This record gives sequence, C-alpha cells and structure tokens, in this order.
Amino acid sequence: MADQGPGALWTGYIRGMLVGRARETSAMLTLLERARHGTSGAVVVLGEAGIGKSTLLAQAVDAAAPDIRVLATSGAVPERELPFAGLAQLLRPILGHLDTLPAVQSEALAQALALRAGGRGEAPTGPGERFAISAATLGLVSRAAEDEPLLLLVDDLHHLDRPSVDAILFTARRLLTDAVAVVVAARVGEGVDDLVADLDTIELGGLSREECSTLVATRGLSSTQVERLHVVSGGNPLAALEMARTPDLLARDPGTMPVPRLIEEAFAGRLDALAPQARTAMTVAALAGDVDLGTIARACVAAGCALSDLGEAENAELIEVDPDRVRFLHPLMRASLVQATEPSVRRRLHRTIAGALPPGDLDRRALHLSASTIGPDAEVAAVLDAATASAAQRRAYAVASGWGERAAHASDDPEERARRLVAAGEHAWLGGLADRALEIFGEAVASAPTDATHRRALALRGVVSARCGSLVEARDLLLEASAPIAVDDPDTAVLLLAEAAYACVYLCDAAAARTVIARLDGVQDRTEHDRSRIIGDLAGGIARVIVGEGDEGAERIRRAVSASGAGDLLEDPRWRAWGLLGPMWLRESGDARALVEAVVNDARGQAAVGTLPFLLFHAARDDAATDRWTSAEAAYREAIALARESGQRTDEAIAHAGLAWLLARRGREDEMRAVAQEAERLCVRSRLNFGKTWLRFAWGDLAAGLGQHEVAVGQYRDQQALVRRLGVDDADLSPAPELVDCLVRVGDATTARTEAEAFERLAEAKGQPWARARAHRAVALAGIDPEERYAAALAEHAHSPDAYERARTQLAYGAYLRRERRPSEARDVLREAVATFDRLTAAPWAEQASAELAASGERVQRRAVGAEQPLTPQEIQVARLLGDGRTTREAAAALFLSPKTVEYHLRHVYIKLGISTRAELAARLSEDAELRRSAG
Repeated sequence: MADQGPGALWTGYIRGMLVGRARETSAMLTLLERARHGTSGAVVVLGEAGIGKSTLLAQAVDAAAPDIRVLATSGAVPERELPFAGLAQLLRPILGHLDTLPAVQSEALAQALALRAGGRGEAPTGPGERFAISAATLGLVSRAAEDEPLLLLVDDLHHLDRPSVDAILFTARRLLTDAVAVVVAARVGEGVDDLVADLDTIELGGLSREECSTLVATRGLSSTQVERLHVVSGGNPLAALEMARTPDLLARDPGTMPVPRLIEEAFAGRLDALAPQARTAMTVAALAGDVDLGTIARACVAAGCALSDLGEAENAELIEVDPDRVRFLHPLMRASLVQATEPSVRRRLHRTIAGALPPGDLDRRALHLSASTIGPDAEVAAVLDAATASAAQRRAYAVASGWGERAAHASDDPEERARRLVAAGEHAWLGGLADRALEIFGEAVASAPTDATHRRALALRGVVSARCGSLVEARDLLLEASAPIAVDDPDTAVLLLAEAAYACVYLCDAAAARTVIARLDGVQDRTEHDRSRIIGDLAGGIARVIVGEGDEGAERIRRAVSASGAGDLLEDPRWRAWGLLGPMWLRESGDARALVEAVVNDARGQAAVGTLPFLLFHAARDDAATDRWTSAEAAYREAIALARESGQRTDEAIAHAGLAWLLARRGREDEMRAVAQEAERLCVRSRLNFGKTWLRFAWGDLAAGLGQHEVAVGQYRDQQALVRRLGVDDADLSPAPELVDCLVRVGDATTARTEAEAFERLAEAKGQPWARARAHRAVALAGIDPEERYAAALAEHAHSPDAYERARTQLAYGAYLRRERRPSEARDVLREAVATFDRLTAAPWAEQASAELAASGERVQRRAVGAEQPLTPQEIQVARLLGDGRTTREAAAALFLSPKTVEYHLRHVYIKLGISTRAELAARLSEDAELRRSAG
C-alpha cells in the first residue's frame, strides 16, 4: 500500500501522462516483481528537468499497489540545508522498528531525526560516526521489509540534504536479498553524478515526434505546430505541455535557450498573470518550504497578504493546497518563482518567515535569517552557531559545515570568523566532503589573525590532505604546523609529526622522514600523556624503518606495542588506529597481533565506517602476511568500498595496490590486471609512491608465478629503480630474493649472487625475522652454502606468521634437495609447500611445487578444478562472526549488511562446508586456520 504524505508527492498533475517509456516502465515493473519475490534492486533515473522522472516514479507507485508498501521522499531547494529532512520523510512510517536496531545505531538515528536528545550528552567524537546513521537506515529498512515488500522512492535527489543522500545511497548499495526496490531520480550535472555512478541507471531522453503528438493531442495543435513543438522542446514532455499551453513559445528558435530555462520562462509567464497578493502569498510558500499551513498563514499576514490568496494560484494549476501543506506541482515552478523575485524582496520575506516559525524550529530559523542578511550580523551569526552545534550533535556534519561557513561570513570579528571557518572545515571533513574541507581550511589559513588559529587550520588541513588530498601538501603542512606548536604543546606536536611520518611512508620520502625523526626526538621527552609517547614511538620507529635504521626502528615499535595496553591509546577512538600499526610493521608472531582484531572489531561495533578504510587496509595487510589470504581479500575489498564512499582517496589507492599484489600471488591474472590499472591511476593521483612500489612488486610476482621469468626480472628491476630513486632503504620493499630466483632461472648466476649478498646486508641491518629469512633464501638460491642457509631461513620463518614466504623457501629448498638427488628429503619439504600454497589458493605456486614434487618421484594427485568450493571473502567474514556466537542481526550490523544478506551468505557457507548448524560452524572455526581468527 502507498502511505499518505510522502506517497502523495506525485499528484494528478503528472499521473496519467506517461507517454512512451515502454522500456523504462518494464524495468520498473521487473524491479518491483523482484521485490515481491524477496530480491533487492536499485536504479537511478537520470535526466534533465521536465523529462519525466517524476512521472515514471508515479507510475511505480501505481504499480506497487496493493502489496508493496511505498516509502517516499523528495528533495526541495528550501529543505536542502535542513539536517536529515529527506531521510525523516522517507523513514517516518517505519520508525516503529527503531528499537529493534543495535543500540549504537538506534541512538544515532533517533538523534539524527530529532526524536530524542543526545543520550551521551556530547557530540560524536570521531570521523565517520555519521555512518552509524547510514547503517541504522539500512537496518531499519531491512527490518520493515521482513513484514512486507517495500518500494523506496527518492525524487530530486540533487535537492536532498547531503546527510540524507549519504544514508539512502549507503542503504541502496547494500540491499541484496531483502524485499526492497529502490528508485532514485536525479538531474544530470547537479552534483550527484559521482555519488550514483556505481548504481544501475536509466537515462531518460526526449520523446519522439509521434509521442509528443500523443502527449498534446487534446490541445488542438496543427501538424506543423506539433512538429515545431517537438523541435523546440527537444521532446521534453513538460516543455512540450507548457508550449502547447502557451503557443507563443513555439516562435522560439530551437537551441537559443536550454529546455529547463524555457520551461521556467513558461512558468514565469503564468505567474505574471497572478494578482500581486496571490503572487506574494505564493512566494512566501515557495521560500518557506515544507512547513505547516499555520506558519505560512502567519508569514502571509506579516507580508501583507493572506493564506486565502493562494486559491488563485491553485485555480491556475500552479500549486495544490492540502489540509496541512502547500505543494508545488513541479520543482521548476518553485524555482521560477524564486528566480523571478527581486533579491531585496526575497531577503525581506525570508526574515518574515523566520519570525513566523515556531520557537523550537532552530534549523529553519537559521536558514531564513542567513538568507535575509547581507554582510556581518552578530545576531544571525549566533543563531547559525547554535544551528551548527545542533547539526553536529545529530551527525549531520555536511549541514553543520554549511551553517558554520555562513556563521563565519556573518562575523564581524576576524578571530571569530577564522574560528568558525576552522570548525566548518572540520565538519566538512567529518561529513565526507574532503575537497570542500580543504578549501575552507585554506580560507581559514589565509585569514586567521592569530597564530593559534592559523596553526590549527594548517594542522587540520594537513590531516585531511593525508587521507583525501595531496600527500605532498599534507607532509609540508604538518611539518610547518608542528614546529611552532612544539614550543607550548609538545603532545599535539607529536601527534602532528606522527601524521607527517605516515605521509612520508606513503610518499616513500626518506629525506622528510629523517626530518620527522629529528623533530620527534627533540620534543617527545617533553610530552605529558602516555598516548603521545606511544604514538611518538610508533611513528619514530616506522620512520626509522623506511630510512634503513630497521633495528632501532623495530625496538621503538616494540616498546610502543608493549605500552599500548597501559596507556589511553586504545581508549580514544581518534587514535586507536595507531594500535594496530606496531604489529603490522614488526611482522613478528606474538600476542600483540591480537591488537589488530580488537581495534577493527571496536570500530565495527561503533559503526565507525569513516575510520574503517584505514583500519581494514592494515588488517588486510596483516592477514596477507599470514595464512589468511581470503580474509585479506575481504578486508581489502571492504576497505576500497568504504574508502570510496567516505572520500578517503589515500586509503582507496593503497587498498587497491594491496589487493592487486594479493591477486598476483594467487595467479588471478585478469582480475589482477584490472585492479592494478585502477590502483596505478589512484596512486598517481595521490602521489602514493608506496603503492607504486607494491604494484611493481605485484607485476613481478604475477610474471614469476606464471613462469615468465625474464618479464619478472624486468618488473623487479623497475621496482628496485623506483625505490632507489625515492631513497628508501627498507629491506621489506626490496624484491631482491624474488629477483635472485628469477635470475638463476634465466641463467644469470653471477648477478644473482651479487643481488643476494647486497640484500643480506640490508636484511641484517633491519634485524627482523621476516627479512632475515628472505635473505637466507636468496643467498641459498645463489648457490652460497645452500644447505646451511635453507635451514637458517626456515628457522627464521618460525618467528614470522608469513605462510607464503615459508612455502616459497620450502619450494626452493625442495627443488635443491631433488637436484642433489635426495628425493625422500625433497618430498617431505615439497609436500608442505604444496599444502600451504593450496590452502592459500596461490595456484601458480601450487602448480610449481606440485611439478617439483612429481619430479622427485611422488605421484601427485591434485584436486580437480571445481571439486572444492572455497568460501568467498564475504562468506569468510559471515562465518567468523556467526561462528563466534553473534546473532544474525549482530553480524549484519558489524558488516553493514542486512540480516537477510547475512542469512544468504550463511546458506552458502553451510553448503560449501557440508554442515547445517551453528554448532558445526563453531567447531569448524576451531579447526580451520583461515576461519579461526575472529572477524575483524
């Protein structure tokens, strides 16, 4: 059934006028039929104003009856800066399910929709918490769809407030097996194209000449006039109807005016026919937006007209007056009226409307007061400040940023202006508007009258640049901001230098890393907080690793990891991500690796989607350095998706590079090439040299796995040249062991020996088991004391969790033993290598190890392709969470999926594992190395 209110957005003005559009109508009917059978689908209808988007949506409403419930919302310019106005309209009929959501999500959504005050008495503390509302929206829609199929309709998405847009699109992307159809309509070129680029689209073009003739058949136009109408309107249905109503428009030369502008002019002509008081009353309604008739009535009286004057506009088929609202029959009607009203009159009416609003309507009061003002106004700035705080409390950060900017520009005092700009930039960043945040911080930097505000703006601009902008700019800004801050606030200086250190890592900028090290050494002893000292040790240790001081760097990182539990690092959501960097950089086995799980699980529990891309990338890298490759792939792919949604370009780029490297080792050539090409584009855009080095390594590993050893030598040489050019001296970024293997295979033993000896010196300087193990293998491959060196490599591998590297050493050792005519010993080693490569699904290397095992005299019985169905990355995540004892709803909340989607994946897990109960799944968790680690 269609709900009244939102479901009545599409009125008789557009019903019954759908001409043509057979293909588009069929697509809508298919989408609805899928929802009836429990399968989700989403489509975006794109087109210019008047092309028939709303008419198509109205057709979908009719087709949904009587068994699909319609939830609808529509964007409007006056509502665009009201926090969650669109989402509130969409979800209002199903808010009865709110208490079925996890507490974090329920509280977030209730605050966002102003259903209750902030339960914690404070604003959200970390970037990305806005996504708790998106996750709650998904959960609420999914829960309501359990009772009956749903049709979610969103018209004029481009006029919806940005927080609502984010929540709706987040939900649309994650519905899979729920009885929900989502239809979104938007104009092309209105700022939402990139936001919907990954969704299925229907692009509406103009009607044919014959369809235009059918559309205006009742107007009595001649064939010549219809032909002219079709040419001038370009087949735009609304333009055609208005031209048929106003034949003078047929005299227009085609192409002299864009069709939407032509429609606005047609509407303006109809508006000119209204009496002055009717036009004033209609202008009040247009500017007031979706407010009750009482407010419009009060504003009309104050403006010198009456609510009854709207009757003339209603008779002219310009508006509809409902019992509680005024509805414009097309958004362009409202736009035409506002555009045609003199600016001074608009400002006066905005202030009139502000005075007519109920006392508690802070957001609309701020909107109308700011629109009524030119230049500084302390009273308006104060109201905007209050609106900013309210929007931020509700996690409507994009709206809070807009209010904050307006407050800044209404400020008389330069310091207040700069302070408000800094806050607006922070809110833009928290709201996922990174580019806008950088622009606002730039304005604050240029105009700040005091050093303190200037430094804060610099620092925040640097932090945002590190995640979403230019890494070079981030490095420079963070270094610049940290120097003066270090004098009075060493703790903040350390945190800024830590961010600079990681920018240097991603840039592979050894020279700047040395500057960071020197500054950290100069300020860290003066810090007061445990958190600062721990992060300082981590950042200083990591920076030392990339400049070749690996031994001392590792010692600093170990010290930080051991202190993490005692300090407040893991208790502060803004800095908790640093807790997982230590174990990842050490590449050592031990209890500290549990930090990775703890940090990621906590972020999931808080629905902190904005922090997850960074966390998931590092968790993926950690898994890729163990035997949990499917888990690594899942984390990489989730990091990419979430980074793209939250605008975090650096994390999106590095996660692409990591995924490409993993796919290369698995031999999935076509996938790897596609991911690597996208990674290259992203890394070039962000100057992410670290990612570029990984990609060169990945291309070499792909070629080596496929047996293309000469090609691999070239790729590894390119990688070496890049690292050398960047001045980075980290053994872990060197492909020398892999290069030595390929050089030996192409017959260049002399160069192989030189490379092996040089790498050994580098690895010894670093002093970590992972690097030393690879060095011993390289030296053995080059023919230097192979027996002793292979044994030493395997001993070092025992202190590192990297199963792939251990299997590579076993493969090389087994091949050596076979050539030494010691087949029995060779078989023992090669069996382990084959088993490991098979478990990792590193197909090319499993084939190589199997070939060596066969050559040693053992008959190898490989599993036939397709004989076993391995779990997908998503299935691995679901299996872990449910096997750990979480409910379906808890698992869905953690993975930002619907419960139905979790159940869908669970069914596939059961089939593939040959089990049928949660108890059996839990038992498999304790047995299987890939499943054993709790989800994270």
